Amino acid sequence: MNQAWELLFEGKINEAKQLVQAEFCLTTCKDYSLLNLMGYIYLYEKKYEHCLEVYQRYLHLAITEKDRENEHIAYHQLAMVYREMNDFQTALSYIEKEREVIEQDFSGDSLKNSVNDYEQGYLRLKLGQLVEAEFYMQQSLDSALKTDDLIAQACAYRGLGEIYSIEKPEKSQENFLQAIDLFEKAGDQVGAQEVKDLLNKKK
Repeated sequence: MNQAWELLFEGKINEAKQLVQAEFCLTTCKDYSLLNLMGYIYLYEKKYEHCLEVYQRYLHLAITEKDRENEHIAYHQLAMVYREMNDFQTALSYIEKEREVIEQDFSGDSLKNSVNDYEQGYLRLKLGQLVEAEFYMQQSLDSALKTDDLIAQACAYRGLGEIYSIEKPEKSQENFLQAIDLFEKAGDQVGAQEVKDLLNKKK
């Protein structure tokens, strides 16, 4: 399983799939890690219907087992799939469900709050709700700064950069530069390059 995840992170989707496909049966699988892995593989392959089936199974399993940690992850992953399908409203409804679980069971977890607020902000940006988008993205940054998670911090700065790029170009650039710096500190060259590309588009 670990090897399959490593292959996935290296972008070797087919190799990862070959390692685990034989033992994967959607209707009987009770392994969250395997379900999550297959979900990502289908997502990379743009097989969205398969992907949704996997994460619905993940959610059903979590609810049945009263596993709140995996329940919130399931909502988050379902939102991710709908976001990739450009169905931002449905994605937001799942992020709102995730928010309820976090508030009830993980309210003191700054990282969970930050990641949820990032999605709240990003989806509202996509829906054209700029005031709300900025509010949630700022909350995401505030929560991220309470953690040691450089990636969460970088993502929030990038999100603010994207929101400000519509009406406040100078503020946008400041946030993008901050994001690049944090991605590089975290060793995430891909993340850093993505923000550099966003910056160059604005010039």
